Parts: sequence; C-alpha cells; structure tokens
Amino acid sequence: MKSKLEVKNGKLYLDRKEFHLLSGAVHYFRIHPSQWWERLIQLKNCGFNTVETYIAWNVQEPQQGVFESDGMADFEQFISIAEDLGLYVIVRPGPFICAEWEMGGLPSWLLNIEGIELRHYNEPYLKCVHRYFDNIMPKIVPHLSTNGGGVIAVQVENEYGGFGEPDTAYLKWLQNELIQQGIDVLMFTSDGTWNNCLEDGSLKDVLMTANFGSRTEEAFGKLEKLRPDEPNICMEFWNGWFDQWRTPHHTREPQTIIDELKSIIKADGHFNMYMFSGGTNFGFYNGSNCNPTFEPCITSYDYGAPVTECGDVTEQYYMLRKLLTGKTDKMPERIKRAYGKVTEFKGASLFDNLDIIGKTHISENAMTMEDLGQNFGYILYEMDIEGMSGDIDIGEPHDRAMFFDGNTLIGEYERGIDYKTVSVSGVNKLKILVENMGRVNYGKRIFDKKGLLQNVKIGGREVKNYRITTIPMEDLSGLSFCDKITSPVICKAEFSVDKAADTFLLPEGFTKGVAFVNGFNLGRYWSVGPQKTLYVPDALLKEGTNKLVIFDLYKPKSLSAEFIDRHILDEL
Repeated sequence: MKSKLEVKNGKLYLDRKEFHLLSGAVHYFRIHPSQWWERLIQLKNCGFNTVETYIAWNVQEPQQGVFESDGMADFEQFISIAEDLGLYVIVRPGPFICAEWEMGGLPSWLLNIEGIELRHYNEPYLKCVHRYFDNIMPKIVPHLSTNGGGVIAVQVENEYGGFGEPDTAYLKWLQNELIQQGIDVLMFTSDGTWNNCLEDGSLKDVLMTANFGSRTEEAFGKLEKLRPDEPNICMEFWNGWFDQWRTPHHTREPQTIIDELKSIIKADGHFNMYMFSGGTNFGFYNGSNCNPTFEPCITSYDYGAPVTECGDVTEQYYMLRKLLTGKTDKMPERIKRAYGKVTEFKGASLFDNLDIIGKTHISENAMTMEDLGQNFGYILYEMDIEGMSGDIDIGEPHDRAMFFDGNTLIGEYERGIDYKTVSVSGVNKLKILVENMGRVNYGKRIFDKKGLLQNVKIGGREVKNYRITTIPMEDLSGLSFCDKITSPVICKAEFSVDKAADTFLLPEGFTKGVAFVNGFNLGRYWSVGPQKTLYVPDALLKEGTNKLVIFDLYKPKSLSAEFIDRHILDEL
C-alpha cells in the first residue's frame, strides 16, 4: 500500500493519519547479516515502529568505480527484512555520515582526486557523489513508501552545520540530486543545537530536525523558534556514547534516558534513538575524532545501547519496553561459549614476507597510502641514511610510526600523544612502519591522508629515495610460518569448536594489532584498553577446526590467546 509521511500544522501524518515517530538506529554495516533479523525484531518488540540506518559510501564503493552489494554491504536486504517485520525505515545516505565511522563514510580514494573539496559544491566531488547515488538509489527507490515500501524519510547530507564551512549551494544540489534520482518521500536535515549548526545545515524547504541527548526543552525551544510550523523531532537522541583508546568505557544511567524520552513524548515530539544497537567497527572501519586532538575510536561500538554489541538486552531495554509498550516480561539472551586457550602458534615475520602480503614501490619522495591506492592497514618506508645522524623528523605522524634499525625497534611517534624524539647515529638502513589508526570522521580535518605526509629529515637533512611497501592486510595466504617469533609478527593457530556460538577473543599475550577468525577481520585490539576482547559472531565459526590469525606490532609477551564467554570493555 502506497503512503507518504507529511508535515501538517506542526505534526507528522502518514497516510493522512497522525503519526508518532518511535525510531531506533541500527547500522547494517556494523552487524553481521546473520543477525539483522534478530536486531530488528528486538527493535519491534521494544515498541519502536521505525528503524534508521546510514548508508556507508566507503562500504558500497570501496574502490573508485567498484561497487559492493553482497554480505555486509547488502543494505537492500536489511531494508527488506525491516519491511517484512512491519517496520518503517529512515535512510540517511550521506554522502557524509560521521557515525564515528572511517572518514565519516567517505571513501578514502576521494583524497587522491585532483582539485577535490569534500562536502562542497565542487565538480570533482559532486561527480563522485552522483556516481555513488546512481548506484544506491535504484536499490532504495523501490522501497519508498510512495512505491509501497517501508522507507518513509531520507536525509540530506548529515550534520552539515557542524562542518563549519556552510555551503548552501552544495546542500541544494544534494536535494535536487535526490529528487532526480526518484526520492519523493519526506526529506530532512539534522544537526546539533549548539552555535549555528541548525541554521547552517538546513534548507528552507526541507524539514529541520535536531540531535541531542539531554535538555530536551532547550533543544525543542530552538527548533520551535527556527521552524514554528514544523514538528519537534530529535533525529539522534544520544542514549550513550562511543569509546576511544585509553579512555574509560562510557555508560549512562538508564533512568536519565527514560526521563528525557518522557520529556520528548510530553512535548508531542518524535525521536530516533542513537543507538538502539551499536554493533562493531569490524576490520579497519573505526573512525577518529580530531577536535583538536587525534583520538581513534575502539573496535566496539557498543555505545551503551539498549541492545549490546553481541545482541543481549539490557536494563535500559526493559525500561524502554515498559515505557513504550507496558510489557515487563523477560527476553532470552544469546548463547555465548568459551572455547578456551589457544597457545600453539606459528609465526611469520612481517619484514620477511613483504613480497607476499604487500606491494612495493620505488619513489624519490615519500608517498601516502592514498597516493599508492591503499585504503587501510599499514605502510612501510625503507631508506638509506648512511652518514646521517640526529633527530628524526617526519612532521605530524599519520598516525603511528615505529622506527627500526634493521629489525630492531628504536622508537615510535604517535599522533596526538607526547612522544620522545628518536635520534639516530651510525644507522645505515632505517625502516618506518606507519599504521593508519582510522581517518578523521568529523569536522574540518576529514581530509586525512595516512602515512608520511612529507619527506623524512635526519638532523635537519632531507632524506630522498624510498622503498615503500603498502600492507593492507587483505590477503594473508601464502605466508611462510615457522616456530621462530620476531616482531612485527603474524601468528596463526587453530582452535576447535564443538558447537558454534558467540564468543570473545582475548589476545592476552599480545599488545597491539588486528585479529582474523576464518579470514574475517574482527578489528583492532590494543592492551591499553578500555576494550580487551573482540566480539566474534557465531556465524563466523564452524564446527570442527577453525583458524585464528593475529598480527601484532610487537613481540608477543606470550603466545597465548583465549576465547571466553564475556565481553571486556571497561579495563584500562
């Protein structure tokens, strides 16, 4: 049945009946597809009538002109499941989404396009956005409510007022582009309520919504002042927060959430809970904040949401369910299992296997990852510095540089962290291994190239001629493993599963790196915390023998990891 969400006299109407938006955010790209149905039925059972999701451009078009639509990129299947469950859908296609996601969802290959200006009315950028929309919109349009589907609203850009460089021509172009692509449902913008964000990120003929997690009366008061004839909508009600390395795990008292939602409902307002279920930044997809200090986000995006990263319901969930439905019965928890310790590891030296897992380039000058077509992972610079001595200067690290004399670690620089300057003397061959810890996802510094952004200087003298190896960690097959463990090292082992269930990898003997189970990149781990375990969805496991691969930047303290039945997110 065709219908349309409309604004009339300060209220929302769907199919000419007054409609109250009770929405929750669930990002398809942060949850394994095997669990999409479960998360959405949890949303519905909690009393919500709508699910909201971003579309992540860098998931859909990881390489320029190469589009993905299967597995975790199959947002159309996610929308279809929501429709089958009787849920409405809000789609926020960006092109920028923030979301503490790598580069705010923008694909990193944009950074290598000459003359590009991100999030502006800029021909090179708009050309790429148009191609992206050309690919995803034909998958969205059939699901619009005006075509009998569940999609009732689509967002124009995202929190554009917070960018700090308002460009109304760009927003207007996006609105027109969506219309030309066939989007004829309600369109909206959303922004924080501080400074002039709402004003700078909006269009006159597009619904204005606000993002906040408290002080409802104040936020709605600003909306009412700016748009007195529009409904009060909180498009992102922040019921929790994201975590960053070296900082405590964020939690929020559930009663404060319920009290704030009551204020929204009392004001005849509408809300989208951000997040209903946060999920996981699998692989290298975590973003980083840089306002002004560079602060990478952890792998978990649990967010303190009512449904945890692994799908368990919390006290917050039960309080929400009681508020929205009056029901108080308990829900079953997902089964979690401990598969025990893994200690029989073989090792492969990173430096001895560069020709297998990397691609080498020879250049007079240092080049960034983006210059060489690399999205994620690590990049190694090797150079001859015979006869040079003094302090090593690489400018601002992007993001974490480790210096080696041969295979011996002699120091490291980390972006945003005070570090001790490394000096060299009598070193002939210098290696610099640089880690991309996640591109900036919000603010003016989203143009965030990785690796060395300038030539190295030793004692003030510029170094020329580099052997550069890109190490995306995409294909680890063909490695040569042995009993000798050096650093940096890739370790592999096998473990046995009698019956597949959710589990959590505790890389207790390792320091910093990434882990793979049966070829799937679980994400980053780092002993500094607060996150100590990596979530392993049951769908990644199989009965019998399974494979674990861990890449660590340091020599392991012990060759020991363990699969346990609980998540550890709060240990620094």
